[in-house]
Amino acid sequence: MTITLQDVEVLLGIPIDGEAIVGTCALKWAVECQEMLGIVTNSVVLKGQRIQIKKLLEKIDQGLPDGAEEVVVHQYARCYILALLGDTIFADKSGDRVHTMWLQMLRDLHNPPRYSWGSACLAWLYRELCRATDKNASQIGGALILVQYWAWSRFPFLCPRMDLPPDGAYGPPLPFSPLSIKLVWVVSTKNSPAEICLVRYRQLLDSMYPNQVVWQPYEAELGHLPAFCVAGRDMWTARVPLVCFWLVEKHTPDRVLRQFGMVQEIPEDVDTDDALHKIDLRGKIEVDWRVRHFSHIQVWNARAQKLCHGVRLEGAMSSAHPYFDWYGRHAQADVDALCSRQS
Repeated sequence: MTITLQDVEVLLGIPIDGEAIVGTCALKWAVECQEMLGIVTNSVVLKGQRIQIKKLLEKIDQGLPDGAEEVVVHQYARCYILALLGDTIFADKSGDRVHTMWLQMLRDLHNPPRYSWGSACLAWLYRELCRATDKNASQIGGALILVQYWAWSRFPFLCPRMDLPPDGAYGPPLPFSPLSIKLVWVVSTKNSPAEICLVRYRQLLDSMYPNQVVWQPYEAELGHLPAFCVAGRDMWTARVPLVCFWLVEKHTPDRVLRQFGMVQEIPEDVDTDDALHKIDLRGKIEVDWRVRHFSHIQVWNARAQKLCHGVRLEGAMSSAHPYFDWYGRHAQADVDALCSRQS
C-alpha cells in the first residue's frame, strides 16, 4: 500500500490534474517579495530564497485597510497562500520558513493557470519519507497530516476514537469539504507519553490481520464529496513522474492496484534513477527546471495515456496468486537493503 494521487485529492481536496509545478529559482527574491507580497525584506526575514512564515502571518494579522486597492488585496492573498503552503503542503525541516519559488505560480490571481498542486505535494512528501529512512535523520517535512489521515483511513485500528459534537454545537453544518474534515474530531493523544504511543502503535502493526486493512476506504464517500475532491478521478491510476521544481518522484499505482479495486498482478520494474534522486537545490540556483526536467514533464503531460488497467477484484485475492511469491521475495530484499542503509 502507499499514498497516491487519489489520497491527496480525496483527503485534502488539492487539485491533481493540471500543469506540473516547475519553474526557475533565478529571480531577485527581495524584489519579488516586495512586489508580490508587499513585504520589505532583510537578511533575517529572507535567507536566500526562503522567507520567514512569521513575517507572512504578521502581514495577514494586519488585515486589509478599508478600500484597499486590488494590488494590496492580491498581496494579502499571496501572503496567506504562501504561509499555508509552507505550514502544510510543503513544510520543511526548518519549521519556520517557506521557499519563495511558489510565488511564480501565484503571479496572476485573476486568471491563474490550473496547476497540479497535488502532484507537487506528493513528490515533496515522497522525498521527505525517503530521507527519513536514513538512520541519522531526526526530522521530517512534507504533508504529514496526509500521512496521518491516510493511515487512519486504511488502518482504522490505529485511529483514536472520534468525539463527535452534537448537531449545531459549533454553528451551522460545514459545507461540502474534503474527507479529512471528518477526522478533525479524532481525540488528541498529544498528552500521552510519546514512548508509550510508539510502542503501542508498533504492537498494533506487528499483530495486524489482513481483515484489518481497508483497501478502499473512500468508495462509500465519493458520491458525497464536493466536485473538486474527485475532479482528477480519471488520473488517479496514472503511472507517471511527479515533478516539483528539482524533485522528480515516480507515481506507481500499478504496484498497489488493490487500492483501486483491481487484482494485483506482478508490476513492472521501476527505475528509481539514483542520480535523479540525489538532485537538490545546492549550487543550482540558475537552473531552469522546466528545461532540466523537460522529458519528465512531457510524460506528466501525457498522463491520460499512462493509466493502469486490471481485472476487477471480487473479494480477497487467492494466496496462490503468483504476485504473493513475487512480493515475498522482493519485500525481503527491500528489508535487507533498508537495514544495510541504517547500519
